[in-house]
This record gives sequence, structure tokens and C-alpha cells, in this order.
Amino acid sequence: MDIGLDWFKNRRITVMGLGLHGGGLGVAKWLMRRGAALTVTDLKDRTALAWPLAELDREYRRCLAKPPFGLRPRRVRYRLGEHQEADFRQAEMVIRNPAVPRENRLLALAERNGAWVETDISLFFHLCPFPIAAVTGTKGKTTVTALLAEICRRHDRRTAVGGNIRISPMDSLDRLLRLAERGADRPPPVVLELSSWQLESLEKHGLSPRVAVVTNIMRDHLNRYGGRMAAYAAAKELIVRFQDEQGTAVLNADDRRLAQVADRLERRSSGPAVTRFSARPLRRGDACFARSGWIYLRREGRVEPVLLVSQIRLPGAHNLPNVLAAVAAAAAVGVPVRTITAATRRFAGVPGRLETVAARRGIVYINDTTATTPDASIAALKAFSRPGRPSAVLIAGGADKDLRFGEWARAVGRLAKGLVLLDGTATPKMRAALKRAAVKVPIMSASSMSEAVKLSRGMAGLGDCVILSPGCASFGLFVNEFDRGDRFSAAVRRLR
Repeated sequence: MDIGLDWFKNRRITVMGLGLHGGGLGVAKWLMRRGAALTVTDLKDRTALAWPLAELDREYRRCLAKPPFGLRPRRVRYRLGEHQEADFRQAEMVIRNPAVPRENRLLALAERNGAWVETDISLFFHLCPFPIAAVTGTKGKTTVTALLAEICRRHDRRTAVGGNIRISPMDSLDRLLRLAERGADRPPPVVLELSSWQLESLEKHGLSPRVAVVTNIMRDHLNRYGGRMAAYAAAKELIVRFQDEQGTAVLNADDRRLAQVADRLERRSSGPAVTRFSARPLRRGDACFARSGWIYLRREGRVEPVLLVSQIRLPGAHNLPNVLAAVAAAAAVGVPVRTITAATRRFAGVPGRLETVAARRGIVYINDTTATTPDASIAALKAFSRPGRPSAVLIAGGADKDLRFGEWARAVGRLAKGLVLLDGTATPKMRAALKRAAVKVPIMSASSMSEAVKLSRGMAGLGDCVILSPGCASFGLFVNEFDRGDRFSAAVRRLR
């Protein structure tokens, strides 16, 4: 892909999937500012897309009042509630939403007719003038991205953040381009969170970030990968596949697959430097690890203490590896240890991830809506309950992703005081797993979040907590996982 910034003027570009997470909106606004002849097509209707459509209209009026780059904006063509072949056959470029499979027939049609098919991430990688640090993994990637960004901002206020964290990287691109034009004395940190679907768009271009972090690889999204764990893992590993000797791979030594990836990279003749992180002591190589209640960083044989484990504000033992990953990545970006220490001590977490919403009559309500896998739901239970003294009432259930719930059911039996199951395609599988595990915990059903919160309050007592940690996707009852979390928080606030 060999294009410059002037290429986009008057080009016929179709954005396939405006979506509700900001990625489609961000790239559409950027293309408008660059003078593209833009078509936006989405299977959702105008009502469902009211917010991003209003934002795009506001951007058009702003550009009309003060044309950026001297380019008069063109009105966007909308095709909502459907996709039509003409919008792809005539396009010179198609920007697909990451949720659209690469094998979609309309994308194939566009490519046969000579169009580039990209995502906002692949476009950003091509145009960003500075090195990129990116984070992926099944769980923990948003927490690691947010902490890494916080550390980098403390070091350099020009830090840009985006990707799967619900911020389009295209929102920062023009600012980064201006910095490059002015000849920045040192590159600002650029931090992205990347899903497996976003990483797939980089494969055909052979692109990987300068610093690549993988938190872990667990079972997830197998409905997208034909039920094959190997295919899902291969998509995650794309983040390091094309790194060269200038790059750094930050990998979880406690994850069997990633330990093997680290070993392969070290055997590669012109591969990246490898930094491992682990919740246990590591004896060799560049590493970030925990030992005797401290977090240590080892680089080129020199070991430095970073902070006490007890100074981490994030709840749950599962967050220790997330902190280790962010510390190791920040060091690879070039942030001094004293800055890493100060920022990490202050970091209190990300909304929707073991977030304390409120305390009502001695019951604490926890929003963990982004726990969309059984492993993540288990981690939440472990963070707030312990065997022999269960104190957590769990709200779970939702849409199926071809995952297994046996271990989750056994954890519910050991750690939960009560369970409320939301309606969804995965919920019958959860019930079956609970039955096989002979779980004796009280179980109730709910067809709405408001009902689930009221039922869970009735199960909880003084000193207990109610945790929304669904272990499933959100589709069905909710627009997305963030809508699910928002409805939980609203239902808690309505409690008398």
C-alpha cells in the first residue's frame, strides 16, 4: 500500500460498519477532513446509529465553516439498514469494521474491482510517523493499555492512545503528523490496544508494532475462528510475527503458548528483543517479575526495584500480571523507572473492569461487564470471595462464543453465594455445566438487568458484594458490553 496524504482527495471510499465503538466514526471523520467522497454503509438503521451519525454531521459542519487543509468537505452518502454491491464495486478503498469478517463477499467484490480493503488500524499504521507500542491478549489488554498510556502520559504529555480501547487512533493522527512536520526532538509515545480482528488487517502488509505486548491467550471468540483455538492463537501472535531487530516483544512467561513464542523469537536470527513478565521470579534475560513482595525490572543484566506489590491499587491477583506487562512495556518505550513507579502507584483501573459502582446497605456492587469469557468471570469471583466463605452474588449469562463452562461452574460452586443468570444463547450451556458440577448455590433467572440487580440484592447480605461478571458476550439483551455495564450501574443507582 503506497499512498500519501494527498491521495484521499475526491477518492471514492466506503466505510463498511460505522458501529458504536468509535472506530468507524473516527476514520470517517478523518477521511472527510481529507476531502474523500465518502459512503458509509451499516446494517444498523438510523435510530440505532443516532449518536455516531450526529457526530459525523457535526464534523461536516465544522469542516464546512473552516475547511481543514484547504479542502472543502463533501457530504457523506449513507446506506443504512443494508449493504449494496454498488457501494463496493465502485469504491477505490473500503474501510471495514473489524467485526466484519475478512471473508465477507462484498470485500472480495471490492478487491476484484481493484479497491484497497483496510481497517482504521491498518490505515493508521501506514500513516503514523512515529513508532507504535501495541497491546493484545484475551484478557487484561485494556487494563495494560490504559496503565501503559498513563505511564507514558506522565513521561510525555503528547502521548497518543487508541484502538480497541474505544478511542479511534485516527483522532490523534493529524496531531502526530503536525509534530512530525515540525521535526519533534523525540518521538511521542503512541499506544494502541489491538484485538485479534484488528491484527488480521495488518497481516497482508507484514506490519507489527515496534513494542508488542501479549497479556495471555485463552479460549475466546471461537465462534469467529471455526471453533479452532490454534486459529485464534495464530491471530493473536500476528502482533510479533513481523517484528525485526528494532522491536521488542513483551510476553507472559506464565502462559504456555506465549512462553513457546518467546523461545521461537529468541531463536530467530533477526528477530526482536524479548522481555518476559511473570508473577514468579525469572532468572534469565530481560524480564519484569515479582519476588518477595516487590516488582523488579531486569534489563541487560541490571535489576531495579520498581514498586511493592502491595502498592498496586487494582483488585484481584489476576491484575498483577497486567501491571508487570505495562511496566515492562513502558521500560521498552523508554520511560524512566521513577516515572513508571509514580504512575503505577496512582493507577486505579478502568471502568467496567472490577469497577466499584456503589455501596448500598452494606452491599458493594461491582461492574465487571467486560468479563466476556468464563476465565474472566472466575477471576472476578476469586478477587472478591474465597472457598469456605463465599460472599459474592454473581450476575452472569449472555451470548455464546463457543466457549466451555465446566471450570466456571465449579468456581461458582466454590466461591459464589448466589447466581442470577441473564437470558442468552450461552445460558443453557451454563445451566448444563452447573448441573454436571452438582452446584448447590441458589440460582435465579432474569430477563432484564433491572430484574437481575433486584434479585441479586435479595440474595446478598451485610458485607457481601454483587458482581456483574457475565462470562459471555452481550448480544441479545444489550447493544454491547458497555451498554450492559451502563444498565447495571443505572439499576444499582435506582435501588432504594
